[in-house]
Amino acid sequence: MNKRVLFVDDEPDLNLTLKMVLEENGFKVDSFTDPLSALENFKGESAGMYELLILDMKMPGINGFELYRQIKKIDDKAKVCFLTASEMYYEEFRKELFPALDKNCYIQKPIDNETLIKRINRIMTPSN
Repeated sequence: MNKRVLFVDDEPDLNLTLKMVLEENGFKVDSFTDPLSALENFKGESAGMYELLILDMKMPGINGFELYRQIKKIDDKAKVCFLTASEMYYEEFRKELFPALDKNCYIQKPIDNETLIKRINRIMTPSN
């Protein structure tokens, strides 16, 4: 059975590329370039059906942190990772979300496909 991933990044090219890479590696991916559309989708019947949510931090409308907060109100067990090209967001990530999130859930762009898949598989595999 395919592992389900929700991916939200406002860059259309990256969104499409990452969706294809994940699907080629056995994941079932729902991707959105609009964080508000992703949130509406998540509020519906899809809440709780994803094994991992990958959110870009810097997006128009609502940023990745705010999207994370809204999603956690709907499903507090949702496993979330953040993806960003900006180094400055790491401090905000570290201050706001540690120790709640594993540092592996912060993914710096650019990242090569093989490393990304390994990281996602590690995050999705329970350590116990």
